[in-house]
Amino acid sequence: MTSLFTRVQRPDAQSKGRGVRSRLPRIFGEGRKISILLVAVLALGQGIAAGVAAFATRDVFAAFRENDAILPTLALALIVIGGLAIAVLRVGERLLAERVGQDYAASLRLKLFKHLSRMSARSVSQRRKGALAMRFVGDLASVRGWVSLGVARLISACILLPVTGVVLYLLNPKLATAAAVPIALGLIAMTLIGPSLGPAHKRLRARRARLAADMSERVPHAPELRLLGRSEIETSHLRRRTKKLVASALERARGAAVLTAIPDVISGLAAAAVFWTALRAGASGADAAGAMAAVGLLIQPIRDLAGVWDRHRAWIAARDKCDAMLAAPKLELPNDKPAAPLPSVPCSLRFTNVSAGLLNDVTITAEPGQKIAIVGGNGAGKSTLLGLAAGLEQPDNGRVLLGDRNPVGLSAKERRSLLSLVGKHSPILAGSLRRALTMGVSDRPDDSKILAAADTFGLCETIDRLGGLDEKVSEAGRNLSAGEARRLLLARAALADPKLMLLDEPDDALDTDGPDLIENLVRQSDATALVITHNLAVARRMDLIWFIEDGKILEIGPPEVLLTCEGPTNRFFAPRRVA
Repeated sequence: MTSLFTRVQRPDAQSKGRGVRSRLPRIFGEGRKISILLVAVLALGQGIAAGVAAFATRDVFAAFRENDAILPTLALALIVIGGLAIAVLRVGERLLAERVGQDYAASLRLKLFKHLSRMSARSVSQRRKGALAMRFVGDLASVRGWVSLGVARLISACILLPVTGVVLYLLNPKLATAAAVPIALGLIAMTLIGPSLGPAHKRLRARRARLAADMSERVPHAPELRLLGRSEIETSHLRRRTKKLVASALERARGAAVLTAIPDVISGLAAAAVFWTALRAGASGADAAGAMAAVGLLIQPIRDLAGVWDRHRAWIAARDKCDAMLAAPKLELPNDKPAAPLPSVPCSLRFTNVSAGLLNDVTITAEPGQKIAIVGGNGAGKSTLLGLAAGLEQPDNGRVLLGDRNPVGLSAKERRSLLSLVGKHSPILAGSLRRALTMGVSDRPDDSKILAAADTFGLCETIDRLGGLDEKVSEAGRNLSAGEARRLLLARAALADPKLMLLDEPDDALDTDGPDLIENLVRQSDATALVITHNLAVARRMDLIWFIEDGKILEIGPPEVLLTCEGPTNRFFAPRRVA
């Protein structure tokens, strides 16, 4: 039974080391056990109602045999009541099962999202968007289907089949034995055929995920792919992927169709066996009619069992993928509890013997309130440094401390009040412009402060164009220009009034006033600021420059010194002076 519902979690290398893994929610956990027990009670009620209807059917046919002028009113009424009871109880069972399935899918969805939020930013960015979307859409649909259409119906069938079988036996043991043989053979055949759906489901899911990933990668760039002359090439690629997907879907459909056909075969064989036995044994027509009514009521739970196998195989494929995501290492929270909360003034930021990603044994300190330009070529480790400072990454070796705290261990409230990160992919979620400007701001400012910040960073025309702070910003700021989106993020950082400001190429996509805006942002605040930049004008306006190359800090000093002496910083900016 354990293998049908959830897999036993075993410790692995990842769970023993850094980043303890998350686990799949328990199907019978979080209050779902009571609902599943109610499903069982409703199934039992259907079995009792089926028994009443079967015995009443026998009584009606007995009245035919006796040529009684008095109508078997009670038996007829019981047939009607039994049918209505079965219908009502089945509807209740289905609705309750759907609620349980949706609740479990919601629980798993939140678990996956929380786990992703605890993974390093680098690990998340390396996953294909289409594959992630598949996890939250396709896989969760399979999970929901297994709980609501699989587990619930399996429980229902396991109750209905024996209850109805007992009713059939009480009606006539010989007829019950005759019907039991084809029913048992059919159930054995389903048990043997069902597992073969597993590989088909895995292939279908894998090909669906690859196609989803390919589509999510190409659709946003479809017009530019046409300009590159790639439309036909990419269309052919997608056509091949689709052809393989269709082949896998048909393979699964064939297996599922065979399973769902078995109950129909069982129905015919069981009916023939009942009639043949009734004729051979001289059973009454009433007994035969009652037995046929019971056999007819047995077929629905058998059909449900056929669907259970298909749902179970889909569940296994989806479960394994969700489980693999939950096994991905999370950022490890520090074990030691802070002695006191961080002060409401800028703190020092210290990197001690830090190695992570491209960074190699970096030791450096940003003093409280310093404005530091981080300079270096592409792939030098600058963004990794900012990710470590923000607590989005964890060092492989060494320590990162904000004051005396590990940034990874900061609470959500502390993060909102202390940190502000403007990255290359900082989120702008669909919603009002007001929400976009104040997302992550600990103390929500009034509209006058929001408008003042918007004016400082050149967003007045944007607000007028959209129609005010209540108007909508599209997903990822798609109704904003690249420059407007960057100005919005800078205004958000200013409104947050953080104690540590982390800016990754904040002047990207800005006009010539970019350096002025960056200087305004960092100088109007007492925050410690780390600013990644390739812009000489921005670097000149900081207190210090950290020059990074090949994961090491090669040079530290004031801009007026490093930009005038012979050294890597001066050589780095030399071509930009010429330009």
